[in-house]
Amino acid sequence: MKFIADVMLGSLAKRLRLLGSDVLYDRTLNDNEIIRLSLEQDRVILTRDTGLAARPLAANHLFINCDGALAQVQQVLSAFPASSQPLTRCSECNVPLACLEKRDARDLVPPHVYEAHDEFLQCASCGRIYWKGSHVKRMTMPAGVKQNSRSARTGPAVQKTNENKIR
Repeated sequence: MKFIADVMLGSLAKRLRLLGSDVLYDRTLNDNEIIRLSLEQDRVILTRDTGLAARPLAANHLFINCDGALAQVQQVLSAFPASSQPLTRCSECNVPLACLEKRDARDLVPPHVYEAHDEFLQCASCGRIYWKGSHVKRMTMPAGVKQNSRSARTGPAVQKTNENKIR
């Protein structure tokens, strides 16, 4: 499942990326650009904007009605169970991460991290380095989220429609 998040959901986009979801987020995009990209790339719009959610061409959306980032992640995962693994996408660029040889990470990470870990990942776009530290163990499905719980959607039901697609 691919998503596009509106300007109000930057923290949600980053957290979903860390969980492995493909989330397009650019705070400079206006509503028309979000809708266009959603239709062109078959992405579900994640929004807190009632005006955007009400637009006919934005029918494929999930209205986020929670305030906190953790609750927002839970809402998205309730509607769309995670289908990817954590630490597979850059949290900043949304680019898939590539394996980095341990010897190549030596000067890029703190010495204690280098000594404690054998596997490293790097974003080809921004160069960020990732490793599976203790935070990854905590980065599992948030408590209380039920897998495949389509009835857990909130706001208007997520409508998947192809009739309004522009190709």
